[in-house]
Amino acid sequence: MTRSRIARTVPAVVLAVAMMASGLAFGPSPAMASEKIAIVDIQQVFQKTTLGKSIQAHLKRFADRRVSKMQAEQKSLQEEQGQIRQQVGVISKDALRAKELEFQKKVQDFQKRQQKVQTEIASESFVEFRKFLNAVNKATGSLGKKFDFSLVLSQHPLRVPLGPYPPPFQSPRYLYIKSDADITQSVIKYVNEHASQ
Repeated sequence: MTRSRIARTVPAVVLAVAMMASGLAFGPSPAMASEKIAIVDIQQVFQKTTLGKSIQAHLKRFADRRVSKMQAEQKSLQEEQGQIRQQVGVISKDALRAKELEFQKKVQDFQKRQQKVQTEIASESFVEFRKFLNAVNKATGSLGKKFDFSLVLSQHPLRVPLGPYPPPFQSPRYLYIKSDADITQSVIKYVNEHASQ
């Protein structure tokens, strides 16, 4: 082996030995080794539970009724706009201008109602998802205590697009935290004691 190859190999070996030694010397404490963490695929829970399926069906019906009504109104406005265009040159400019102004007011009213519908759908989604998350929190809290988990994590946040208007929030990442696993108060105390130093 050449000197340059040895020079490149030695630091890598030293680093590997140091990492193994530090892992042995500074490995997880016995208390940390006994902690149990669980994972929940909240997306699957939403898709496969009776409650999740019921919420999906309810929100789809809720959105479909409102959206279909708005689509019918939009189609009617488009037809009216076509009729006004056909009257160009047939009726006086003043009469045409009056029809256009009236039509613009109808479009503005439609847009306001459309925003109201979006708000209603978002609000209903929030209420329904809150019910679902409350049920999940109750389940994870109960199972966390039963099986002595310190922490129950959501595998990934729940994002469920329903129709053209997605829900206005995501599910939390942490579903259950054992009370003695929460060190928030200790961190607050430490920061308060050491912040001025």
